[in-house]
Amino acid sequence: MPQGTGGSNPSLSAIFRRHRHFRYHCLRAAFSTVTVKQYAPALSHPRAPALLPPPFIFPKNRPPVAIPAAMLTLFIPSAYEAADFRRALANPCKTHIGDTTVFTGTLEGVPLRLAVCGMGQPHSARRIAAVLEAIAPLRETDLVWLAGFGGGLDPSLKRYDIVWLDGTAEDEAAATGPATHPATLAPISAAIAATGASARRIEKIYTSEVVVDTPEKKAAAFRETAAAIVDMETAPFLELLKKHNRQGAVIRVISDDVSEEFPADLIGRSYDFAKGRTTPFRLAWHLFTHPSDIGRMRRSLAPLPEARRHLLRFIAAAVKSTASAS
Repeated sequence: MPQGTGGSNPSLSAIFRRHRHFRYHCLRAAFSTVTVKQYAPALSHPRAPALLPPPFIFPKNRPPVAIPAAMLTLFIPSAYEAADFRRALANPCKTHIGDTTVFTGTLEGVPLRLAVCGMGQPHSARRIAAVLEAIAPLRETDLVWLAGFGGGLDPSLKRYDIVWLDGTAEDEAAATGPATHPATLAPISAAIAATGASARRIEKIYTSEVVVDTPEKKAAAFRETAAAIVDMETAPFLELLKKHNRQGAVIRVISDDVSEEFPADLIGRSYDFAKGRTTPFRLAWHLFTHPSDIGRMRRSLAPLPEARRHLLRFIAAAVKSTASAS
């Protein structure tokens, strides 16, 4: 009897038509980063649905990958913030550590590991911890940085200013003025000299659980915390640095100063903070059904590409100085 007509050896197309469960996994496999060749024998088997249990393609079950060594591990919250860094990497290689997307390559000739950790809690902390634990066996002694956009709280900070915080700056034992580790200070000082950037060392970053969007909320946060900027990832990042005994820093570019409103409602539609993932289709549907928000979205996004370029230039100059020093 011909295959696909009910015989004992049905074709793959017949299996695909008859088994909704199998169709689901085929579609998930098509959009995952797992190569089709790796699972081709299982997919072509007559009893393919029985060989593909539900979790077989989920990120936590991806086959182990080799983790290249790097001189700098750079965490960036979102793929949007990381876009210019990805394009600047030479010889890029994409891997996954758990559900964290990691790009390795060279920036200014220096091996760099770029990890997209997600925005807000608890997912950014979980992903940062997973990467630090995964690279621990490599016995690297080099730097770990967190970079990205930051909202200005200090009125003296303007859009595109660069601010940085040493990984020891919020240590209670060093509250009177911590000594910056030379491995952190040297490349940042070199970047300031090379780029002429308006870069300031700060002592505190307010890590908020929600987006601080209006000028009134920013002013209130500045009065209550005395922090120069606000973000959503710094506090757990610093805790994990101490736990893993790593030297690091937080480098932020001001994307919106204290006088500007940030569209928290639109950000909430483009990112699911509960699940730690982007939701572009939800944002697209909202803009389709609420066209009056399109102009507001465009205005909020307009300065961000330039903010990314400022951040990339600064970090690239810092990375380049480490290559010169070595």
